[in-house]
Amino acid sequence: MGVLFRICQPLQPLLPIGGEDFVYLTKVLRLRAGDFFESVQEKRVGVYKIENVAKKTLTAVRQKEYAEDNEPAQKLHLVLPLLKSDKLDYVLQKCTEVGVHKFWLYESERSPVRWADNKLERWRKIIVTAVCQSRRNHLPAIERIDLAELSGKFQHIYYAHPAAEKKWPDWADNSALVIGPESGFAPTELNYLAVNAQAFALGGRILRAETAAVALAARILF
Repeated sequence: MGVLFRICQPLQPLLPIGGEDFVYLTKVLRLRAGDFFESVQEKRVGVYKIENVAKKTLTAVRQKEYAEDNEPAQKLHLVLPLLKSDKLDYVLQKCTEVGVHKFWLYESERSPVRWADNKLERWRKIIVTAVCQSRRNHLPAIERIDLAELSGKFQHIYYAHPAAEKKWPDWADNSALVIGPESGFAPTELNYLAVNAQAFALGGRILRAETAAVALAARILF
C-alpha cells in the first residue's frame, strides 16, 4: 500500500470529508473510489478506503486503526514574538514539522505587530497541514501569553542572548524556549528574563527571529 497521505480528522468508522481536505484528496492527489488515505488523532492512526466521491464530499470507511508515536522524547514549548505574517507562518510550519509541542505568542514591546484573533484560524490550519505532511501524532496548540506569565507556567525557561556566557544549556523536558523579536528584547523584557530564565549564547552571529526559532528547535529536538 506504501506511504499514504494523511489528514487530521476524527477516527470514526464512516468518515465524511468535505472542504479543503476534500479538494486536496480529489483535486490535488487525484484520489478516487477504492483509493486509501490515513487520518491521525493524537497517536492513533486510521486507514480509510474511499467508498464514493460526490461533487463536494467523499465518504470513506475505516479499514483498520493502530497506535503510532512519532513524537520527540522531549516536549519543547516555543515562545514566539508576533512577527510579520509570512515570517510567523514560516516558523509555525517548520517548527511543527521539527516537533515543537506547543506554541505561545507574545506581544513584544518592540514588535510592530499586535495580536489579532482573526488570524488564529489561519495559524491553526498551517499547523494542521504541517502535522499531516510530517506524519506527526500530536497537534500542537497555539496560545497567547504575556512574557511575565512564563514563570508561573514553566520551571525551566531559556533564551538566547549575545552577552550570555553559557554556550549551550542542558535542556530540561517540558521547557520553554523564548525567541526575541527582530529588534531585540526591550530592557524590561531582559530584566524579567534575567531573573526568571537561563540565557545561552549562539556565538558571534545574530540570527533573524524566524531563523533562530527553526534552528534552535531542530537542534534541541534532534
